[in-house]
Parts: sequence; structure tokens; C-alpha cells
Amino acid sequence: MTEESQEKMELTHEPVPGYRTVFFIAIAIGALYLGLILFKTL
Repeated sequence: MTEESQEKMELTHEPVPGYRTVFFIAIAIGALYLGLILFKTL
């Protein structure tokens, strides 16, 4: 078989519900924490 005749395999998965929300909450908490540290050093 040549590489041209082989089909490409694609690994997929179902998205986890709520993952995006938790991700943005974690980023917001991290940004607020860094802002608090910056505020305390001024």
C-alpha cells in the first residue's frame, strides 16, 4: 500500500459539558489573584 491510498485516522472524543465554564472561572480567579498581589505591592 502506498501512503496515498491509506486513509488518515482521526482521534476524537465527546466534549465534557461545563469544561469551558470551569476553564474561564479558573482563569478569572488566577487573574484576580495576580491583580491582588500587584495591588498589595504598590
